[in-house]
Amino acid sequence: MKHERKGYVLGIDIIPGDRKDPKFAYVVLNENGEKISSGEIQRSTLLNFIREHKIKVLALDNIFELYPSTREIIYFLKLAKVRLIQVTGPPGKAQKLSHIGRMYKLWKGGKLSPHDAAELAAKLAWSGIGSEVKVFEDITEITISRTRSLGEGGQHQAKYARIIASAIQSVVKEIEDTLRKHNMSFDIAMREGDYGVKGAKIYVYEPYEKVRGVVNEYHGNLFRIEVKPLEKERLIFTGQDTLSDKKRFLICGIDPGETTGLAILDLSGRILHISSKKEFGLSNILETIYTYGKPVLIATDVPKLPQFIERICRKTGAILHVPKQVIGVSEKNEIIRQLGIKVTNTHERDALVAALMAYKKYQKVFQKIDKILSYIPFDLDPNEIKRDILFGLSIKEAIYRAFERNITSLLRAEEKREKAIITGDQRILEENKKLHERIVELENRISFLEREIDTLQQALREKEKEISKLKDEIFLERQKYRQKIQHELEKIKDKHVKELENEVSNLRLKLYRYQRKVEKLSRIIENLLRIIKKSSSEIVIKRVESLTREAIEKLDKTYGIVAGDVLYIVNPSGAGENIAKTLVNRGIKAIIIEEKTLPEPALQVFEQASIPILYPEDFDPALNIENEDIMIISSKSLEKAIKNAELRNMSEEERNYFIVMEIIDEYRKNRKKMFE
Repeated sequence: MKHERKGYVLGIDIIPGDRKDPKFAYVVLNENGEKISSGEIQRSTLLNFIREHKIKVLALDNIFELYPSTREIIYFLKLAKVRLIQVTGPPGKAQKLSHIGRMYKLWKGGKLSPHDAAELAAKLAWSGIGSEVKVFEDITEITISRTRSLGEGGQHQAKYARIIASAIQSVVKEIEDTLRKHNMSFDIAMREGDYGVKGAKIYVYEPYEKVRGVVNEYHGNLFRIEVKPLEKERLIFTGQDTLSDKKRFLICGIDPGETTGLAILDLSGRILHISSKKEFGLSNILETIYTYGKPVLIATDVPKLPQFIERICRKTGAILHVPKQVIGVSEKNEIIRQLGIKVTNTHERDALVAALMAYKKYQKVFQKIDKILSYIPFDLDPNEIKRDILFGLSIKEAIYRAFERNITSLLRAEEKREKAIITGDQRILEENKKLHERIVELENRISFLEREIDTLQQALREKEKEISKLKDEIFLERQKYRQKIQHELEKIKDKHVKELENEVSNLRLKLYRYQRKVEKLSRIIENLLRIIKKSSSEIVIKRVESLTREAIEKLDKTYGIVAGDVLYIVNPSGAGENIAKTLVNRGIKAIIIEEKTLPEPALQVFEQASIPILYPEDFDPALNIENEDIMIISSKSLEKAIKNAELRNMSEEERNYFIVMEIIDEYRKNRKKMFE
């Protein structure tokens, strides 16, 4: 859990008292670890104190003494711009402050006062002990994907797939332009298909609410756009799992995308971790890395730097390694094959290759350092020397700095030992005095707290009564609201049901009308088919209600009026000369009328054109065309009806003569047939 120290260190510990604006005991150490200031400070003035004294590190045993909520701590860190160290370690793995102090020989034991705790926290943080608390920003994910499956193959499927791919590519470009316009950092992971881009994920390093303000969700026939928060702003504790005097420094290879690959090596090139995961967020990656140590070199396998990798470097303070050119797939596979290591997918392969290429760049220098240190009879940390070289020092400068650290540590330990021998008795007297003062202070504090507890209990009882009263009021309001909502729903339901019933009634009426129309059209079609199928020896009789222009035009439009037709007229009373001439010009063969009152002008036209005027009873049997539009009869039936009409118009003597002559003609025909 060691970390680098830079600048002044402020150690604080809360003093029991006012919870709204608590007071802290504080100690300030300079860059050399010497105490230069101490005292007490209110939380409300802490921010100004940090700025005025140029504090770089803030240390305490529990960060939630500073503020009770994560949101408030995040806000404080954004304003203060300091490194926050919880010297007892991360939550769940934290140890007692006094225990850690004894472990590092910074505390001899006993009860820690707030001032002692503040000083101990500052010394531990200055020594590089503790877990650093970092703020990780929101990350929002925008997904662009096809709305539906393309179905089975074929020419149409290929065309449809190209249309969708073009639409997705266009909308991705539009979203990119929008994000750039609003100065938002982002990375894109594209998914290619047989016909072009089939989907994309855009990782935006901004809060979900801010991204939704510029990019809207969409669900259409071709594609959909979904916006969701991938990570919310939160705190993360960085550092190793256990307290140790030496820090493991790491080389990390990262392959970002929809599925992110991660590989971790130590500075000796040993592989510590390989994994891949979908939606492997920034904070999750760093939590995994800090489980193994502190990253000092971040590597990627592509020359173009993703913003995701850039943010990781900025968060960790690690330096970046990118290849000069793209590494081929065959070369990557050969590197993995030579190692004899199995990776489950291409993301893990690319991450591991990136880490190995970064290590290879510094391998000779690291091996040279190990060889040099093997000849030096001092316990120098090779990892710290390698780290210093990565950050720009020469081998000579890095080893010299390691000597300085080692010698400074030995001198400080010897100085403390001598001081302890000289001032041992005096310290015991001072500690006894302090303990006595502390006992008096605690007794006073206990009395004060007992009074405060009584006050708080009384306030709690009053609040409970108020809460009970408010619960009753809320219950009554809910009841009223439910009744009101129920009443409104019933009204809406009744209105809707009535509207639906009216709509059903209208639809039924329309259906009835359409059914009548269909029946009529079916009957017309059936009659037309009968007309088409009739033989040459058959005659069509077409029924018309009256001899008006409208009725004749309707009949002509429906069945047509052609030469040789016979018209059956139900009511001929309105017939005029023009209508009669129209029918004569059409070449009708005869007219049948039910009523025997054909107007004189029409009658004269028909007689002049020698068109027979027939009655239903002229036929044998008598015609009945009441429920039909057409009737088909034989030519003989019509001829017989015409003869019957002629007989009907003759005098009795002429009729008898005609009948006798007809009998004689029939007899002659029969005799002729016999002789033949």
